[in-house]
Amino acid sequence: MFDQEGSRSEFLKLLASFGEEPAFLARARAPEIALKLLLTACHGERMELLRWPTFYLAALASRVGGDWPRLGELLTVPESHRLLSDLFASMPVAAPVQTPRFTSDRMALRRFLQSAERFNRKWKAHLDGLNLEPVNQPRREYNQFYATELDCALGSQTMTADLPQLELIDSRYLYARYPLLHLPTMA
Repeated sequence: MFDQEGSRSEFLKLLASFGEEPAFLARARAPEIALKLLLTACHGERMELLRWPTFYLAALASRVGGDWPRLGELLTVPESHRLLSDLFASMPVAAPVQTPRFTSDRMALRRFLQSAERFNRKWKAHLDGLNLEPVNQPRREYNQFYATELDCALGSQTMTADLPQLELIDSRYLYARYPLLHLPTMA
């Protein structure tokens, strides 16, 4: 029945008409879905953990009123005030936070740095403790089976000869995407 020219494409159309998809399409989608789920979960957890550091950074920014260099005397490397201003520019600060009048620059800076260091510890523990098998298993299966399934479906090896292999996801990938906060140290 399927020995004629074009019969593979007819078979694929038949599968589609029944709401089925060829195995190679499902195989190609699985790694993308797994990675998206992992990144969504990481983003949500990171945003939750950043809630207090963001609050204290906003309070510090309100305290210094954009004059970040004035914090230089409180830091071991005075020029590292740029780390704070860059961090403030990159973090999702919703609204300015007013600090009580009796709060000093030193106290506001200390509160932020302590909160940010807690974030770094918790974020590192979270990333290092992740089970990456649910995201890597579909990648391994893609690398092992996708080309063969595509060849079978299309009846040709010319398209699959140079397919790239998917890299496995590790903690380095996640740290590059969701880094720890780079912080100055207080004097």
